[in-house]
Amino acid sequence: MREKYRSKTDRTAAGFIFGLVVCLLFPSVLFAQDLTDPYEILNRFFEAGGGLERLKAEQSYYTEGEIVLAGMTGSLKQWSEKPGKNRTELALGPLNITQGSDGETEWVLDQNGKLQIITSPDDATAKRRQVRALMADYAYADHNSGIFTVTYEGYESANGAGCYLVKITNNINADHYTYFINAENFRLEKEVIAEGDEGRTTYYSDYREIDGLTVPFSISEVDAVTGQRQDVTLSRYESNPPIEPITFEPPEQAERDYSFVAGDRAEDISFRFIEEHLFVPVMVNGNERLWVLDTGAGVSVIDKRFAEELGLELEGDMKGRGVGGTVDVSFARLPPISLEGIEIKEQTVAVIDMTELLRRVGLDVVGILGFDFLSRFVTKVDYANELLSFYEPSTFAYTGDGQILDMHIKGSVFTAKATLDGTHSGTWLIDLGASRCSIDESFAKREGYFERKGVNGLGHGAAKEYTFRQIKCDSLQFSGFTVHRPLISYELGAKESATSVADQMGTLGNNLFRNFVIYCDYAHERLIVEKGEKFDYAWPEDRSGLNLAYDSDKSIEVIFVSPDTPADNAGLRKGDKLISIDGVSVSKLNGLVGIRKMLRADPGTSYDIVIDRNGVSEQLKLTLAPLL
Repeated sequence: MREKYRSKTDRTAAGFIFGLVVCLLFPSVLFAQDLTDPYEILNRFFEAGGGLERLKAEQSYYTEGEIVLAGMTGSLKQWSEKPGKNRTELALGPLNITQGSDGETEWVLDQNGKLQIITSPDDATAKRRQVRALMADYAYADHNSGIFTVTYEGYESANGAGCYLVKITNNINADHYTYFINAENFRLEKEVIAEGDEGRTTYYSDYREIDGLTVPFSISEVDAVTGQRQDVTLSRYESNPPIEPITFEPPEQAERDYSFVAGDRAEDISFRFIEEHLFVPVMVNGNERLWVLDTGAGVSVIDKRFAEELGLELEGDMKGRGVGGTVDVSFARLPPISLEGIEIKEQTVAVIDMTELLRRVGLDVVGILGFDFLSRFVTKVDYANELLSFYEPSTFAYTGDGQILDMHIKGSVFTAKATLDGTHSGTWLIDLGASRCSIDESFAKREGYFERKGVNGLGHGAAKEYTFRQIKCDSLQFSGFTVHRPLISYELGAKESATSVADQMGTLGNNLFRNFVIYCDYAHERLIVEKGEKFDYAWPEDRSGLNLAYDSDKSIEVIFVSPDTPADNAGLRKGDKLISIDGVSVSKLNGLVGIRKMLRADPGTSYDIVIDRNGVSEQLKLTLAPLL
């Protein structure tokens, strides 16, 4: 089960917005219907934009204008200077975000005034920066470039105009750009960019002459994954303005919006570790409810029903990335919250409908504590003892003997190194909100994992359900420790895996981390790992092949039966409702949590199960057995 919301709202509201770099490759007024030489098309494209010499001479620019996104209207300002310096200020309803780079270090000041600084880009990010810098310098215009390959891809329509298609690839990474260049005036009508698991299509119009350049004042961008559209109308464009160096430096972080009840820490807060998820009690308006702790969530999230219960005003209708696909996201100002020993002021949070997700959890959960909460602290998770501790980063000093790993923060989530089966080493997403470790289906096929014995299951993210297969691998090496016979899963049949991220080996989840004590130190970009009291403990596993959830009437129903498992052999089917087990009504078995615990009993354990199938009562015998 991977019932979680990995918010990519930072990508749709920050990375997606701030990825909007006004393209300066603006085309000309020549006409040629029979061109097939991509370099000749590019030459006319450059001429239409003011000439390649003039384009290369632009070392900086400033723009401002109006942005329309997710039903909200706001303002956008951008500064850019070669090489690689930029700053963007967004004021859009509840999203007041500033993001930039000084050429070496990227930073984001989020909607809650929290400053995130990215100091150590991973290899994939470094390569992407290199490609972008070379593109900005028009290195692809060189016929003899040893890096770029330019090809003619045909003739298509875009924005109602016939266009030549020119594709630009490189030998540094797999990123590629496709330009749709108007066949009559050689202006850029459309641009399609693919960068790893990111992608966007941008449309340009309303070209104006500005200081020797032809500049589009209307830019519409569509995210390739979510389909989210944003429209920008420029009101101002300046070429080569003088820009103060301080513009690109990280701004001051807002005044600290949290406080410890005592000193500089809150230690040994109890949490519940159920179904490989961490549930923490959080107080809101005097009401204590459970929240999920999740390093894979880019922002903190509350359930839409809980927002209505609190009487919060929702703003925006954005498409965000969730596990399993896209999800509708709004935003709200959450009243002050508190955990044992910590108080936090009013915050802007994402709001989604968690109904389908939470009916499978079996607990009354109303929210997710994500990046904007966790990044304020050094967070210690002691899985064996089910205890959380939070420390003030500026005064935290680690004195233990654990392994210290560099973790790279990107898009409000972070990664670290691990090795699967002694041979497959690489970067993995560290996700304390994921129940399982996972790899991509294409990797599983390529490396022979597809042939291993597996058990299918049904997962559900914020967006939709998906089928996965779980297998046992030989080993997983992490932070100097080796965990033997780890359970690894991969999604089946998805065009884009719910758990995959380009440029990464996979995702490390709680069925690995439960062996350890984990410290997440965002401020110093490090992960500290200690051997836990239950390291290599024989954790109970499901021995039924049965996936259960609450239905709308709070009955417990079968939502999936894995083929060739004890549940399948017993005759259980999707849609069956459980009435009793061994003569005890399911209402007296502690709900889903209690029943799942029963299904992890020793092999050979048998249960007499009474079900309701389409209004008819039937009795079945389920005998548990190892699945893998």
